[in-house]
Amino acid sequence: MESILNQLFWIWSLISVLPEWMRIFLALFALLQLARLILLYIVPPFLNLLCRLLQKMLYLLSYPIMALLFTMQRNRREAGKAGIPVWVDIIEGMFALFEGFFNKMIQLFMKRKRNKTTIKRWTFYSATALVILLTGAIMNNPNEWYSQTWKNADVWLNQEHVHIQASGASPDQKELILNKNYEEGGNIREAPALTAPRLYTITNGEIIHFLNEEQVDSQGIKWLKVQTANGIEGWISALIVREK
Repeated sequence: MESILNQLFWIWSLISVLPEWMRIFLALFALLQLARLILLYIVPPFLNLLCRLLQKMLYLLSYPIMALLFTMQRNRREAGKAGIPVWVDIIEGMFALFEGFFNKMIQLFMKRKRNKTTIKRWTFYSATALVILLTGAIMNNPNEWYSQTWKNADVWLNQEHVHIQASGASPDQKELILNKNYEEGGNIREAPALTAPRLYTITNGEIIHFLNEEQVDSQGIKWLKVQTANGIEGWISALIVREK
């Protein structure tokens, strides 16, 4: 697992120097190409097998039913009733409809094999065009979800490397963790105030380092300047943390 994270970090470090629109394009391109491969090579064989199985089940189900209907019609003819009830036509029509659908799907899968090269080429072009459109839409209309997710991805992929850099902190720094009353998490803010933007949320058991700086805001709340294991510096209320 550690080796995989190292590889992800070095790959991301190369990509991080690119413009943001280029990183979004590459991420979407990789995602849609993966989805395209799944749709081309995994979904069709699965659906083909499913259609063949359902077709066999339809035969097994329809045979005794049609045999029973034939017997009933023969008895009706012997009794002098030559007409065919409407419900018999409906049942036969439903079986014929399902059988035609399964046969059509199997024929489409066979045709797909003959046009495999053309399908691969056009799906590649379509996926690339969709990536370009999505990249433009994201860059022109970024929302809060995108900004937060992109920021979290940056933090996570760089976490191990930054932790190595931050590990050189002074050994006499205090280590803090959340109080038991705040096990659901605590916010580290950009400034020593409840209205300041949130930079990071620490979890239960996560260790942060006290940077020997304190402030008291206008409401009388004491704030501590801290640094997380992944290098984020900010302010956290002294009410929700304790020394480890």
